[in-house]
Order: sequence, then structure tokens, then C-alpha cells
Amino acid sequence: MKDLSSDSVLLTRVAAHDRDALHTLYGRYAESITAFVKNWLSDPFEASDILHETMLEVWRSAEKFQGRSSPKTWIFSIARNKSIDRNRKASRSIVQEIDPNISDDAPDPQSIAERFQSADKVRACIEKLSALHKAVIHLAFYEDLTYPEIAEIEKRPLGTIKTRMMHAKKLLMRCLGQ
Repeated sequence: MKDLSSDSVLLTRVAAHDRDALHTLYGRYAESITAFVKNWLSDPFEASDILHETMLEVWRSAEKFQGRSSPKTWIFSIARNKSIDRNRKASRSIVQEIDPNISDDAPDPQSIAERFQSADKVRACIEKLSALHKAVIHLAFYEDLTYPEIAEIEKRPLGTIKTRMMHAKKLLMRCLGQ
């Protein structure tokens, strides 16, 4: 018997215009998408708008989901794209890519967590990161996504994601060490 609550089944039901399925997906992802989008926009009202736009896009495009990625990755990709579009409209800044050839010699997340127990300090340090660094930290540690999944969401090469993560971890260690 098929699990009627799996994300794939819910997307199939959303494609058939099942509002209850969309409501279930909305409830499942609202909090994490909002937190993810806040990394890009830093405005809770904007984040809420992006959440609604994302779920509206899921409603409109569910039949286009081809299963090449997980439903969660697909939904987060939509949220990311909506956030980027919103940022582009707000300001026309140029983002410089980081060199993907730099190796990751930063400490692993486990040692960071063991060394620093203060959640407030960690949150404060994460807030100081750039939107790009906050996004990879959020997706990896709060959404438990792999680097390839993050690369797919961010539409960047895997090496770029690894480099961003390495720099983000170094910046966090520096901040936490103060």
C-alpha cells in the first residue's frame, strides 16, 4: 500500500488539484521554507510572501515535477528562485563567485557544536554571514540536505557549494572563537 502522506504522492495529488494535499505540503514545509527564505531576505514579511508565492507555484506546476530530485529539493528550489527574483528587484548587486578549487579543511559541524554550546551565540554568528553562506548553512544543518542537493537548489556547481560551506564554517569558527 502506498504511503498517502509521502511528498511524491502529495505532489501527484496537487497536480490533480487536490487542495488537501497542498494544505498538507504547506503545513509540512511552511516553517522551514520561511526560515530558509529569511536567510536571503532578512524580512519576515517578505519571507511570508515568498512562502505563499512558492506554494502557489507548487500548485501551478506540480504536474511538471519529473522526480529527478526529491520533492523537498524541488520545493526549496522554487523558494530560492523566488527569493533571488525578489532580491534582484530590490537591488541590482553583482555576486562574485568563490573559487570552487579551494579544499575544505575547516572543522566538521560536530566539533563546532561540541565546542560551543551557546545557541544564542551560534545564531548571532549565523546572522552575521552573507545570504549565500546563510543559505548553505541552513540547507545543510537545518534541512539536512546533502551538498549535491544544495547544489541543485542553488543552481551552482558542487565545488562552489563546498567552497561556500568551507568559508561559512571558517567564518562561524572565527566568530564563535571571539
